[in-house]
Amino acid sequence: MKVVLNDRTDGLKPELKEYAQRKLARLERHFGKVADAEVDFSEERKRFGLATIVCRINVHVSGRRTPVLSAHERGVDAQSALDLALDKIDRQVVKLKEIRTHRHLETSRLRVPARAKTAQPRTSEPERIRMKLMPESIEQAIAELESDGQAFHVFLDEFSGGIQIAFRRADGSVAIIEPVIP
Repeated sequence: MKVVLNDRTDGLKPELKEYAQRKLARLERHFGKVADAEVDFSEERKRFGLATIVCRINVHVSGRRTPVLSAHERGVDAQSALDLALDKIDRQVVKLKEIRTHRHLETSRLRVPARAKTAQPRTSEPERIRMKLMPESIEQAIAELESDGQAFHVFLDEFSGGIQIAFRRADGSVAIIEPVIP
């Protein structure tokens, strides 16, 4: 990674320049597409004669349509301004990496529960769920549907012995599906 330092204060120590290069080189650890960085130190004087050091960092990322990440911070000395700006750049690089790595996922990571994120990738074969059906009356099945909060409940009718499905309609009413085999 190429790091360019511009000193407009005429007072930066060589240790600070080495520190800046070492810290900016660590950005590649988060995201390997960091190409180069420009660090600009300047001095800003206020009305009351107080001087603050301003640190501007621009990080260029390789690739098509890539933004230039930038941070601008002020501090009492150059070390504190650099540290504050490096924290901002580090967060921006991590965020850019997350955006790029999660862009091609088939579902949004915000809408998928945490336990479903570790699921296997989708295949053409649908998932088969086996469940043990207990004999229930229609009243028990409706009570189970109400307590679960699910859209449907599959049960074994205790009188006919057939498989039936209780489900909630869009208007809130409950209906029973009785499959008929021709």
